[in-house]
Amino acid sequence: MDNIEKRYEKKGAMAPCNLSKDDVLALTALITEDFSKPEVERYFRVSTNIDSTRVFSNSIQDFLRQEYLPEKIHDLSFWIEGWGENTRFDQAILLDFSRYSIQISVVGMDPVWVYDQYTKIVKFLKKKTAWYWPVITMERVIILGITVVLISNIIISLRTTFDKILLFGLWVFLVFYDTRKIWPYSNIRLKEGKPFFDKENVSVILVVLMIIITLVTGTILPLWRKYF
Repeated sequence: MDNIEKRYEKKGAMAPCNLSKDDVLALTALITEDFSKPEVERYFRVSTNIDSTRVFSNSIQDFLRQEYLPEKIHDLSFWIEGWGENTRFDQAILLDFSRYSIQISVVGMDPVWVYDQYTKIVKFLKKKTAWYWPVITMERVIILGITVVLISNIIISLRTTFDKILLFGLWVFLVFYDTRKIWPYSNIRLKEGKPFFDKENVSVILVVLMIIITLVTGTILPLWRKYF
């Protein structure tokens, strides 16, 4: 029984996040704060994909100073581990950002440390939740609603009209297109400024306008004319 060890793990998935360069620096400080300087220098890693190359660094400052680092990335991973007595691994943090998810895992021999560190990181990321998170989390509900409206339009009038074509096009886009290319789970800006006319902002506005226009012209107005 003396050879048996226990390690506790707490992991989860986060809502979509918008991060700035300062947020990345703050997040790095939060992740590494309970590790010694030698552990950070030896075992800390931050990485991303640049084109077809995976780039690693154990210094967040050097990582952010890369010449070919783009202004905005959607892929970023943090990894750090600590070692106890007799070179025994005793704690680790993995935080992985991508277009399709944000995953966090905290492992350690002390359950209190695991819970506290996990909670601190989660609280930090919750403050950075992307404003367009409902589009991602309620995407299936939105598709269902558009399907119902489209069927209603067809029932009300069998004529092929612009609003039906518009609504059908929107339905096809949401069902078959990889919408994470427009509304990614992680949106990490490494340059200052938040342009309003970014593609995620413009796309949400266009989708909302298309739904309103087709709903009014294809469903509400025909029913109003018929019954009033």
